[in-house]
Amino acid sequence: MEQRTVVRCAEGHVFSTTAFPMQHLQSGRLGPGRLLRCPRCGRLRSSVPADVSQLSADELARGLRLVAVESLA
Repeated sequence: MEQRTVVRCAEGHVFSTTAFPMQHLQSGRLGPGRLLRCPRCGRLRSSVPADVSQLSADELARGLRLVAVESLA
């Protein structure tokens, strides 16, 4: 089973993705955000891992059902 990460886009939509690559530039990271196509609004948005402890059970379940297909690092 593939591992998914629950993320939140810049518009506040919660969804999940199977790939959440971490980009490195020499010794420093470029940051936690990634460009993902949000399945709720269909736009390319900056997304960060969601704090699942702050999500309700409904939000978490809805986020796990919605899966981002496209990922741009």
